Amino acid sequence: MCGITGFISLRSDQQFDQPINFEEIIKKMNDTIIHRGPDAEGIFIKNPIGFGFRRLSIIDLSEAANQPMISKNGEIVIVYNGEIYNYIEVREVLQARGYEFHTDSDTEVIINSYLEYGDDCVHQFNGMWGFAIYDFRKNRLFCARDRLGVKPFYYTIQDEVLYFSSELKALHAIFHFTEANIDKVYEYLAYGYRINDGETFFKECSELLPGTIMTVENGLIEFKKYWRLEQNMFCHNGHKDYFESFTHLFESAVKLRYRSDVPVALLLSGGLDSTSIAKVTDNLIESGALDQNEINAFIASFPNFEHDETHIAREFVKTCKHIKLHEMLVSPKSVVEEFDELIYALDHPLGSFASVAHNNIMKACKQEGVKVVLNGQGSDEAFAGYDRYISGVHLVDHFLKNRKTFWEEFKVLNQKNGYSKPFLLVQMVKSVLNQPFASYLRARFQEKSIACLDKEFIKGSRDHYVSEYQFSLKGNNFNRYLLNVINHQGLNNILHYEDVSSMQQSIEIRSPFLDYRLMEFAFSIPNEIKFRKGRTKLVQRDTVGKLLPDNITNNRKKIGFKTPFTNYISEDQNFKAYVFDVLESESFRNRAIWDTEKIKKRFEIPDKFPQFPFWRVINLEVWAKKYGITNL
Repeated sequence: MCGITGFISLRSDQQFDQPINFEEIIKKMNDTIIHRGPDAEGIFIKNPIGFGFRRLSIIDLSEAANQPMISKNGEIVIVYNGEIYNYIEVREVLQARGYEFHTDSDTEVIINSYLEYGDDCVHQFNGMWGFAIYDFRKNRLFCARDRLGVKPFYYTIQDEVLYFSSELKALHAIFHFTEANIDKVYEYLAYGYRINDGETFFKECSELLPGTIMTVENGLIEFKKYWRLEQNMFCHNGHKDYFESFTHLFESAVKLRYRSDVPVALLLSGGLDSTSIAKVTDNLIESGALDQNEINAFIASFPNFEHDETHIAREFVKTCKHIKLHEMLVSPKSVVEEFDELIYALDHPLGSFASVAHNNIMKACKQEGVKVVLNGQGSDEAFAGYDRYISGVHLVDHFLKNRKTFWEEFKVLNQKNGYSKPFLLVQMVKSVLNQPFASYLRARFQEKSIACLDKEFIKGSRDHYVSEYQFSLKGNNFNRYLLNVINHQGLNNILHYEDVSSMQQSIEIRSPFLDYRLMEFAFSIPNEIKFRKGRTKLVQRDTVGKLLPDNITNNRKKIGFKTPFTNYISEDQNFKAYVFDVLESESFRNRAIWDTEKIKKRFEIPDKFPQFPFWRVINLEVWAKKYGITNL
């Protein structure tokens, strides 16, 4: 796990512009992301490329595993950020074919896989990655990002040179971009989205999409999609025991993610996903399948907050022999201190205040000497965890297919899950509408944010958001809705903030539920073993869930990672003072994209606007100020 930087000349003669000090540029980008890799640094420059690297040592801690790594014959050079969890199995296959290895690193496995399989090497890997390989034999740059986009890869083209990095701030440090991508800003403020379309918050920077290869040859840039999550990708090997398959895949995914030459910890909550990982971990240790006696688990604690789950986690840990719980207090004081610097560190505007709380947890983990943590991200998106958001499309599909089951499902969601009939009807209508239009209606009438935005700003950017989800009278809207959340709309928000938040503290996050095999499995099983009679993630609840306390397995209330941002505005004087200093600042008042007085009034009486995106307004303003944005 590391940070990578680099560039390649796009000139036809593939030469550098000599007056430019490219080594100085790489060094500056490396220094900007030193937090991603405090253990070692490397620089490699040879026409037409320059590669930079900051290392966080996780697998093979020796200097021999440092990067940029060069093949034995000097023809291949790589910089790589991520982990190939199945590197041992891939290495064994390559050794049987005559390849020699001089390190125990997964980086060398990528090099030899590329030599054996070419661009198709990515199909051999189970992991997360963003890497760049230059092949001097072909004078060709080969870059790839993992299937789901867990690891980032940003790039910009300036003066016939393509530059890339693991973080936007490294590119900003060189080129001092001052223009924001107006469309991205609108979608963020109005809808809270960061659509997965290859664009970033900087007008001149792009992002390599998940599951995508980028090649540069003879100055020409080409992109190829090598993987995309779709329905019926998983092979059940001739049988339909979905519960057995899930159990096997989940245990395999968890066990693989404990491969490390440094200790691995857990991020815990009181929810089904993280406790499932913890329970499987505990059982793997007990059975001798994991060579560790104790795993440290960390939880964020918000005293006096109604959604605080610390008490549930405490009771759960009592059922585990090998899990030790650490409670990390997140207070308003810790949030206010160095807030501006934190927003700069987090790279780009982020979806919710949870990113700040998450960074506080990462700080606490770092103080405990932790370098690697596991978390439960991905299960809700793949196995239908958020009943509040999927209830509408679920009901509509039943209405189209079978009116009897429709009324059964409607009744359960109303009586057992606690959703009112008007709410469920509204959710059904939303699932039928064009999604951008539904998002606009939510912003206007529920969040009440549209009234605070400049009309020309809205008019100029409203049509930019195009959803991949389209309602069909033929049914099966449910899976297409979930796929859209993963491929296009929601999951990437979480993955972006978790990567930049954790790596800011030099910590690697691994997510067993994001194992591509589990993801493919999730969309090859019947919908009724994901969501039925008001119960979400049924295949998970009816397998590993049986090992958990009943108050976790049968809990129907899914709240996600809730944090008390509006509570802080109302109740903590220091935090409130900070927020109003931002609202009174000259830069905030001079923004052309919003009505400052309307926004300020909402902050003065937040209880009257419970759905208003308070966090997004503050986050965007501080981000724009720290990055010197001039076109808002």
